[in-house]
Amino acid sequence: TCVPVRDFAAGGYVLFVTRQGKIKKTELEAYSHPRAGGIQAIGLDEGDEVIAARRTDGRREVMIATKLGMAIRFSEEEVRPMGRGATGVRGVELEEVDGVIAAEVVQEGVAILTVTERGYGKRTPLEEYRLQGRAGKGIIDIKTGGRNGHVVGMLQVRDEDDLLVVTTKGKIIRMHALDVSSQGRNTWGVRIIDLEPDDRVGSIARVEAEQA
Repeated sequence: TCVPVRDFAAGGYVLFVTRQGKIKKTELEAYSHPRAGGIQAIGLDEGDEVIAARRTDGRREVMIATKLGMAIRFSEEEVRPMGRGATGVRGVELEEVDGVIAAEVVQEGVAILTVTERGYGKRTPLEEYRLQGRAGKGIIDIKTGGRNGHVVGMLQVRDEDDLLVVTTKGKIIRMHALDVSSQGRNTWGVRIIDLEPDDRVGSIARVEAEQA
């Protein structure tokens, strides 16, 4: 993952979320003097890996989504700043077979778009994800299993944005975010891309309106 930075002295933090549900934030300035061989950004437990890194001002909310269709939204202020080598604290409590697939710093005026590996997805109003405390199990975002499979992506989208969907077999489509049905939480979603039996959605990306 990449975090574009123009001015390290401007303040703020880099927020990390890992597959095993850990979250950590570190002052941006701690990364202002990287060496040619790189510097440690975060400590990781055995078998864990970084899923997302986001820049933040320290006063926002965080949304974490899991492959089994759970989501949690909590205040970033519940995560105290730590050094570069720290592993962080628990962001979401996961079932043994679950894992984090996406994390976002919440913006205003967005909907939450969720896409599953079998090509189904939906947009859900942000207001349906109530604010909770850090380290909880979260709430059901989308139904998984059956026709849907696991969740592979979660994004914040605005009505004017476009969406790119890329499959593991190299197929790509671009569509308007508004063309994805708006549904509540704990629903199945609708088909957004036709897939061959051996294909799966690999990743999704937002194309912001001003970049279109």
